[in-house]
Order: sequence, then structure tokens, then C-alpha cells
Amino acid sequence: MVEKVRNLNDISCNNRKGIYKRWILNSKNDYHRLCDYMQKINYSIQDLNNEIALLENAHMKDIIYVIILSVWIQEAFEKIYKLMRSDVLQNFSYGKEDELKKAKKYINAIRSFAIAHPLSTSRHSDFGFDGNYICIDIRNPKRDITFGFTKNDWVRRLDFEGLHEKREPADFFFYVYSEKDDAMKFFRYIGCCFSDIYNVARLYIDKLYALDNYLMKQKKADYEV
Repeated sequence: MVEKVRNLNDISCNNRKGIYKRWILNSKNDYHRLCDYMQKINYSIQDLNNEIALLENAHMKDIIYVIILSVWIQEAFEKIYKLMRSDVLQNFSYGKEDELKKAKKYINAIRSFAIAHPLSTSRHSDFGFDGNYICIDIRNPKRDITFGFTKNDWVRRLDFEGLHEKREPADFFFYVYSEKDDAMKFFRYIGCCFSDIYNVARLYIDKLYALDNYLMKQKKADYEV
């Protein structure tokens, strides 16, 4: 069972502390943009959590939607980070940065393969997407009558560490063909788990809270010349 992503209820714009301090921004005119990005994250979290009840019998549109929601959280966080003064952020560190870097590469690869460039994804070689595979479909194994009879060596598994040539349980599969392996004569399955996609969102929200806690301790006087 996929766990819910933490909401933003403990990051309040009413007290103007932490992330919502105006003076930490490169421009005070960016404050409303900051609020828009935070609202985008908040809505995406709500939608991700609402989707959990539908995941067991997810259709392709549900799978794509969950991927998009996690990407929106990633992109909104990065936009927020860029709005803030570099001198204020210079001492900020996040304890799970290495894991987050892997998560970012993972979600970018998934996004490219599922949504942006399914027929020509070639910039994510760490995940096996170097132009070899083309994505024809995205399938729920419970709805795919052919999956149970598929040979083990035709099934792959994708996670934060990359593409693995082994058959493991997965929540959904990319239905793919390979140019290099067999000149697209036989299909392949590349399996993914919703928990990985939700963990991407969870890591970005965790970093957002870490950033908020860090910024609460910063004082404007310490940065004035």
C-alpha cells in the first residue's frame, strides 16, 4: 500500500516565517510567484493522495497522471529554490541529497519515456533509455492477459538505481520494443512501482520542510551589508 505524501499544513504563509519571508527572495516582486508555486505543490499533493485509492486498478491515464503530479512537485520546488538569495541558501544542506539526485534522474527518465518522448527517449542511459527502447503502451499487469505468460528474460525492472534485467513484482509496465536486442521483433516489459514515484514527491516535500526549518533560523540583519 502506497503511503500518503505529507501535506503543507505545517508551512503557513500567515506567519511570514521560513519560506514565506519576503527578504530571502531575490526580488520582493517574486513573492506572489512563490505563493503560486507553493499552491501548485499543495494541489499536487492532494491529487496524489486522492489517487492512492485508484492505484490497484489503475488505467494508463491514472499512471500518467501520477507521474505528472510528481514532476509538477519537482519542478515547483526547483522554481522556488531559484527565487531565493544565494547568500541565504549557501549554508543550507539536505541530509538525503544523494537519494534525491537519484530520484530526480528517475522521474525525469520516467517522464521522458512515458510522456515526452516515448518513441525516442535517448538521454537517460543510466536507466537503459539510450534510444534502444520505444514505448508502445503502459499497462497494468492485472489487466494484461499476456503478461502472465511472458518469458522471464523479456521482463525488466526499473527503480532509482536503474534498469535491472530481472523479473520482479511491479504495479505497471511499459510495453516496449527494442531495436538493438532483436530489431523490434519481440515485445518487452519494463516494470515500475508507484511507491518509487510517490517517494520522488515525498523526498521533495521533505526537502521543502528542511528548507523551511533552515530559513526560520535566518535573520535579515546577518545578511545586511
